[in-house]
Amino acid sequence: MPKTKIKGNARDAPVAKKKKVQFVKSEDNQAEKTGGKENLNGQVREFNKSHLNQKGEKKFLNKGGKNVQFNKSGPKVAKNLNKPGHGKSNFPKDKQFSKEGANGDKPKWSEMKKEKKQLRIVRRKAKASAEVFEISHKAKLLAAQIQRKVVKQDFKLNACKELHGLMKGQYKSIALTHDLSRVIQVLLKYSPEDVKIEITEELLDLIVQMVQSKYAQHAVKRILKYGTDFIRHEVLKKFYGHIVSLAAHSISAPILNYAYTEFATKKEKIHMHQEFYGDMYKNTKDDKVKTLGDTYKDSPEMKGAIMQSCKANIQRILDKNLHDGELLHSVLYDYLQVCNPAERVELISTLSSLIVPLSNSLPGVNAASMCVWQGTNKDKKTILKVVKEHAVSLSKHKTGYRLLITIFDSVDDTVLVKKAIVSTLANNVQDIAKDHWGNMTLHWLVKPKDPMAFHPSFIKFLEEGVKSGTSKKDADVRVTELREAILPVLTKDLQENPKFWLSSKTTMLLAVAVLSIESTKEILEALAKVICQTDWKIYIEGKEILAVEDAGIHMCLKKLAALDKEKMDCTLGEVISQHLDEHTIRKWLPTNRGCFFLLKLVESNKESVASKLIKKLRPHSTMLKQQSTEGAKLLLRNVQK
Repeated sequence: MPKTKIKGNARDAPVAKKKKVQFVKSEDNQAEKTGGKENLNGQVREFNKSHLNQKGEKKFLNKGGKNVQFNKSGPKVAKNLNKPGHGKSNFPKDKQFSKEGANGDKPKWSEMKKEKKQLRIVRRKAKASAEVFEISHKAKLLAAQIQRKVVKQDFKLNACKELHGLMKGQYKSIALTHDLSRVIQVLLKYSPEDVKIEITEELLDLIVQMVQSKYAQHAVKRILKYGTDFIRHEVLKKFYGHIVSLAAHSISAPILNYAYTEFATKKEKIHMHQEFYGDMYKNTKDDKVKTLGDTYKDSPEMKGAIMQSCKANIQRILDKNLHDGELLHSVLYDYLQVCNPAERVELISTLSSLIVPLSNSLPGVNAASMCVWQGTNKDKKTILKVVKEHAVSLSKHKTGYRLLITIFDSVDDTVLVKKAIVSTLANNVQDIAKDHWGNMTLHWLVKPKDPMAFHPSFIKFLEEGVKSGTSKKDADVRVTELREAILPVLTKDLQENPKFWLSSKTTMLLAVAVLSIESTKEILEALAKVICQTDWKIYIEGKEILAVEDAGIHMCLKKLAALDKEKMDCTLGEVISQHLDEHTIRKWLPTNRGCFFLLKLVESNKESVASKLIKKLRPHSTMLKQQSTEGAKLLLRNVQK
């Protein structure tokens, strides 16, 4: 297109100014109604839509001291409130925008909520038919009544039956909904058994979809929790064929693990494991296959494919961060036992950072122990770094404490172990010692492989693991180095807080272990003062009894007395002979266990100490003769010699 030349005089010509458009306030509404055209004062003004933005929203222009507001229907003009003399708004009160109402009152929120509720009901009625809406509304009201604590049991049962009759045959269609699935949960919790069975039978075909649903998963958990054994096993059977996919699903994995841990029989657990071994076990189960090694026992050529399939299924779940389940832990431990060294090293490097959640179950902590035994130095450092933050909680966990003991028993870098774990335990000695599992953790540091505290099978498990591992340091050297970090703390606390250490069987067993390694006169003095107190009592099931009469404490007292045989000076018997008074003797002699403890002190100490004890007991021979217990008879013989 050829360019048009512009003459110089045309270029320099002044541009005519556009006339300002003024609007009369009273005619605003009329201008809006005509759709953008209005005849004001006999003149027609047209408004260009270019004043609107792309979305057709209002646009404000400040022209000549006035705020001009444009919208799709036309302009609105208001006087500039920023000008002097315009301190008050010229709008009428009912058009002012404010949080307050027309009369200056605050809005009534209760009325607004009621209006919103009515709107919701209207919308739901529009979506559903009137019949369905009425049924669902009545069902929710009944469910709310059933859940009330003040309602009597007879009313609950009748309401459950009425609610079941209302919804019978409709459970499949409502099971996956967000609101009516809650009604099913109420029925599964409060209904009689026959109603629960009917509901479950109707939902069984939908159970796999339900367990993966955000809302219906809770109903499946209620079925497992409140259902009969027959119902639970029927649900578990429906899981067959979908075990791996359910274990890899973020919603269904916890429910599957709950069913596996709490309700599955040993046979059902084995069948669930088999689906991890390959697709051939999805539809058929083999009772002969109990471990991963059994799958290729008769067909060695199948080993590679089976191991690859099992590894892929394990990795699929680990990739989803669903590693805190006993089902996975069992399969994982099974796989680590039979895989080749290269695959084991690869998997251990992945599991090192997951060592804490892995220790939440027995098969899981066994797999974690294998990671400690056979991991590289880098893996062990990663494990110690992760464990450091959870040392106290692991020491008090029913399976987690086994991981700490495995670390104490096999990691050569004792400097790092003391810094990462032992120092943390030393700072929380009393808190850990009063817990049963925590007490065992400290006991291992003081006296490893003590048959009085640890089961022989556990000791054997650790010994076999160390042999298969990479540890090179001498076991005695490792024990000595770790003991140096915890023993001074324990001996100091024994001396300062003897009453705590003599308060229960659990803490006393640890005290016996400590005193068998290191004993001082100050510690024995502190313990003897508590033991010889007339009011040394404990509470068992709300009853107050003498501590010496408690079976566990009595056993520990006899163990403490037995330690005197190996000592040449400063024994417990000698210290007790100094603090034992007549009031305490009169409390102990009528009890069988009190007599046996005194007898053990007499038998375990040398003659000079024994004679001091007998000298204190001799004035009470008459009391001993009056007792018929076996302990009193044996003690009387020693006193009369």
